[in-house]
Amino acid sequence: MLPEIIFFSILSIFILIIRNRKINFTDIKLEIKGYKILIAAAVIEITAEYLYGNFSHNNLLGVLSLNWLIYLALIIVAALNFKKTFMKLLLIGTLLNFIAIASNDFKMPVLVSDLLANADANRLYLGTGQDLIHSLLTEDTKFKMLCDVITLAPPYPFPKSISIGDIFLFLGIFAFWQELPRYTK
Repeated sequence: MLPEIIFFSILSIFILIIRNRKINFTDIKLEIKGYKILIAAAVIEITAEYLYGNFSHNNLLGVLSLNWLIYLALIIVAALNFKKTFMKLLLIGTLLNFIAIASNDFKMPVLVSDLLANADANRLYLGTGQDLIHSLLTEDTKFKMLCDVITLAPPYPFPKSISIGDIFLFLGIFAFWQELPRYTK
C-alpha cells in the first residue's frame, strides 16, 4: 500500500502545482485530533508484523495479529476529525476494509489474478497462512466485493489487488493534499 500512498501523494501535489496552489510546508497548522492513537497502533502493528515474520514458527505469535487494532485506531481518529473531507473518505475506506477483515478471521482476503506475473507464487504463499494480514480469497470468503478483488496489473509498476476500501483510502490521501493549502498561513 505504501507505493500507492506515495503515488497518490505525488499525483495530488502535481495537480496542486498545475492549479497554481502553493503550500508553505513551514507554516502548516494541521490539527488532527487523536493522532497519538494512530502512532501507537502503527508501532504495535509494525512490531507484530516483525515478530510474526521473524518468529512465525511459534504459534503464540499468531496472537500478535492485531490487524484489527490499526483499523480501530483509524476509525476513532477519522471520527474525531470528521469535519475534514479527507477524513470522511478515510473513514469510509477504513470501515469497508474493516468489514472485510473482521468477517474473514481478521485477514484481508486477496484475489490473485492471472494478470499478475507471479500469480501462482502468490496463491501458494497466501494459501499457507504465513501472511499476518492477508489470506487467499476462497469460496468461503465473506463480503467478497469488499476484499482485495480489483487487480492493478502491468503496466502499473506495482501489480497487486486492492479493495474498494483502498480506493476510498487513496481518495482520502489525494483529498488531504488538495486541502492542505488551506491549513497554511
